Formats: sequence, structure tokens, C-alpha cells
Amino acid sequence: MAKNFYTFIVVPDASSRLHKLRLPAKVLYICTAIGLISFFVAVGLAFNYTRMAFQVADYNKLEAENVDLKVQKRNLEVSTVKLDSKLAALESLSERLTNLIEDGSWAKRFPKANIPAIGGSKVDYPTADLLRRMDLKAGVDLLKDRASDLEGQMKLLEQIAEQRNYIMRFTPNVWPVRGNITSHYGNRADPFNGEAELHQGLDISALYGSRVLAPADGIVIYAQRKAAYGNLIILDHGNGLTTRHGHLSRFNVHVGQRIHKNDIIGFVGSTGRSTAPHLHYEVRLNDRPVNPRGYLPRS
Repeated sequence: MAKNFYTFIVVPDASSRLHKLRLPAKVLYICTAIGLISFFVAVGLAFNYTRMAFQVADYNKLEAENVDLKVQKRNLEVSTVKLDSKLAALESLSERLTNLIEDGSWAKRFPKANIPAIGGSKVDYPTADLLRRMDLKAGVDLLKDRASDLEGQMKLLEQIAEQRNYIMRFTPNVWPVRGNITSHYGNRADPFNGEAELHQGLDISALYGSRVLAPADGIVIYAQRKAAYGNLIILDHGNGLTTRHGHLSRFNVHVGQRIHKNDIIGFVGSTGRSTAPHLHYEVRLNDRPVNPRGYLPRS
């Protein structure tokens, strides 16, 4: 059987001698196979290298993101602790304000200013959510709920405080003049004839000409001389509350004038049925005399 050969002619230069290279067909086939195998191996290695390079890049990116997430998680934990501390302080403040608003002595002295006791949660929390183990996200959600509740609570307290402040402005709770009480509210012996009588206010001794202050905001509805009262001023404070200021030496207001707490309305005198300079001071609720000491501070 004849051997198969492939002859290659090599021309190194146009004027040089030709060279012949004879390779057996088998050798040529082997070299071709080796070349093809090498090519595919190289392509495969290049593909694997490229894929590994992308994987390394993704890994580095994920590692960087992981580090960033850890930092964010730590910052979130620190912020959560600080926020929890602030919310606790706000809750404590809210509780103190609520206790002040619910102060029993204030409510007894000013029953018309009582605030109805209302409350409750606006969110329907399933029991399972309340009992489940709290993770960071759940903790943040809880803090958001607490912040929302506190915001609503603070708004309610603000409304109540504004309402109370408005009521206090029109409540006769300051002394109209400084001095000693020479005659209290209630039964007493008449200073002129010694007979028993009901004294409908307080007699407060003061120097002649001392300033008489408005005990609350209101409107002057009477300012003239009236029998035993002498020079008398009547202030209407609204909600059925009026105050009377008698035995004045002179007036500093006129009928229809709107006055504010601590405004000077007149001056101490001894006009009318009086033994010496003093202020006769009455508080009336729905035109019925009540003890002014129930409204005045204990000083």
C-alpha cells in the first residue's frame, strides 16, 4: 500500500532555491488534531478565566456591600438606642404633664374645667405580633408606632393645656390686693351692731389708695357707688363667674371696658359701710356668693 505524503514547497526568496518539506499524512492529521484541541482548550480556559474574573468582581462587590450593610446596621442600632432613649424621655414628660393635668386639687377648685378621661390605641395589634420575638426591623416599627402615639398624645396635651390656660385666664385666682384678711366669708357679728349676719366675701385690709387688681380677664359691668358697698366695681368673667370690689376710693375703669388679669381697676378706700380702708371682695357663681378662698392661692 502506497504511503500518503503531503509535500510543502518553501520559497525563502524569489531568487533562492526551493525547499521541499514532505510530511506523512498521519503526522499532518495529528498536528491538526493537536492544534484544534489546543484551540478549544485555550478558548475554554479563556472563558473560565473571564467567568472567574466576573465572579471575583461580584464577590468583591458583595463583600463591599456586606461591609456597608454592617456599618448601616450598626448605625441603625445606635440611632435606634438614641431614639428609644428620647422616646422614653418624651413618654416621661408626657406622663408628668398628664399627672399635672389630672391634679385632683386643681379639678376640685375648678370643677367646670375638668377634662373627660379618654384614650386608647388607634392601631389594632394582633396578639401574635405583640408576643413575637422583636428583631431590628420590628423594633424600628415599634419605635415609629411609639413616636406616632406620642405625637398624638402631645397634641392632645397641648389642646388640654390651651383649654386650661384659657379657663385660668378667666378664673379669679389672684389676690386683688395684698393685705391681711380682717373678716372671712361666712357667719360673723356685724361690726356696727354686733348682730349675726352672713358675710358674703372677704375683707382685706390695705393702705388707703393701694392698687386693686383684676383677679381675672373679664368685662366691667358695673362701676359706680352703691349703698353699703360704697364705690363698687363688678367684673363679669364668663361661665357664670363675677367678682365684686367694694369700698373703693376711686375707679380706674368704666362700664363696658374689657380688662385683663392684674390690670389696675381701682384703689382701696373706705366708702360706704366701712370702719377703715380695706377691700370688700366677693366671688359669685351664677349670682350666688361663694367663698373666694376656694379660688385664691394659699399665700
